[in-house]
Amino acid sequence: MATKPAMNENLTSAVTEVVEGQITGKKWYYSKTFWANIVAGVAVIAQVSYGFVFPVEYQMLAMSFINMGLRKISAGEITW
Repeated sequence: MATKPAMNENLTSAVTEVVEGQITGKKWYYSKTFWANIVAGVAVIAQVSYGFVFPVEYQMLAMSFINMGLRKISAGEITW
């Protein structure tokens, strides 16, 4: 059975690892993918409002390529 100091050390190590993981991630508002999807949502609203609608296939193809490109250049995880 582990001693109390060893258990405290393990607990401290685990908590430190979790906290460091939360601190080292980037905030959601720095995410290029998040903002690209916000722009896509606004574009859909504009299309509905003005009646000029691109075919859905083209929209999905464009978003797929944009998201793949952004995922390729992304470096870190997002923290909320």
